[in-house]
Amino acid sequence: MDRTLTYYAIYRSDDSRVPAGLFVLEVGYGRALLWDHRCGSWAFDPGLVMRFLNDHRNVDRYDTVDRAEAERIAVVVTGSPALPDEETFHLMLANGAAGHDVGRPVPPVAADPSGDR
Repeated sequence: MDRTLTYYAIYRSDDSRVPAGLFVLEVGYGRALLWDHRCGSWAFDPGLVMRFLNDHRNVDRYDTVDRAEAERIAVVVTGSPALPDEETFHLMLANGAAGHDVGRPVPPVAADPSGDR
């Protein structure tokens, strides 16, 4: 399965060229993150991301960008000096798909010495 990440700059309107949001999509798995302005963190919401990208009314409200451009946009959109690295994004996407908070690493499950699980 392809683990390539695709980055999208999101604009408030079709005539705006100032990015207002950022999506990160793991295409091969259909998993996606978006920057949640209300929470000030990344959120796992592939349904919302796919609805936005597949809605013909939004065709002029996003651009696919490379990682370098996504890093520049992130400074403006997130207020953070850097994007998480790609491995961290993959971990966040896996955590979100498993129903965990994407902002917190999932602790490893300790092996049960009795073998009962």
